[in-house]
Amino acid sequence: MQHKGLNMKKIWITFGVLLSLLVLYKVFFTEGDLRRAGIKRTSLDGRDKGFHNDSTLAKPVRLEKNSPGLGVLEGKYVTKTDSLVAFALQRYGTEYTYGGVTEEGFDCSGFITFVYNQFGVSIPHGSAAQAKLGETVPVQEARKGDLLIFTGTNLEDRTPGHVGIVITNPPKAVQFVHSSSNGGVKVSELEGTLYQKRFLDVRRVIP
Repeated sequence: MQHKGLNMKKIWITFGVLLSLLVLYKVFFTEGDLRRAGIKRTSLDGRDKGFHNDSTLAKPVRLEKNSPGLGVLEGKYVTKTDSLVAFALQRYGTEYTYGGVTEEGFDCSGFITFVYNQFGVSIPHGSAAQAKLGETVPVQEARKGDLLIFTGTNLEDRTPGHVGIVITNPPKAVQFVHSSSNGGVKVSELEGTLYQKRFLDVRRVIP
C-alpha cells in the first residue's frame, strides 16, 4: 500500500509540473503572438476581442521614402487635409484594440474619430455612422482626408464594416491609412486588393 501511495504521489507531482509548463507556454508564447499581430486583450475576463470586420488578406503598403504619405510628414502642409493625413500617419504601427479610441490602441472607426477630432471635426465612433457623414464623391476623385467605406469581411453583407482615410490625391492610385485587426495602423492600397471588392463609398467630410 505504501508503494502504491508513493506512485500516486509521483503521478500527481508530474501532472502538476506539466500543468505549470502549459500555463507558462500560453503566457509567454500566446501573448507574444498577439502583441506581434497588433491585437490587444481588452475585455475584463481576458478573452480576445481582436477580430473585427476587417481584412486579413490584403497586404499593407510599405512606407517607402518616396511615399506620398511621407511627403506630408516632411512638412509639406499645404492644406488642412495634408496636416490631418500627416497626423494619421504618425500613428503608424499603433496596435489594434477592439473599441479603442485612444493612442493606446484603435479599432477602425475609433482611429477615424481620434484623428478627425484633433482637427476640430467631431465624428461619431462606428463605421455605419461614419458612412453617412459628408457627401459621396466618385472614387476616381478621392483625395487626401476623404473616408473610404468598406464592407466587413463578409462580401455578401454590403453594409459598412470598415473605414480608412485616403492619403493620396488624383491621379495617383488610392492609398489609405487605417487601423486593421491584422497589424494595427497601417497603409494599404485600394486597387487590385481585397479592399477593392469590399469597397462601398468615398465620403468627403472636409470640403
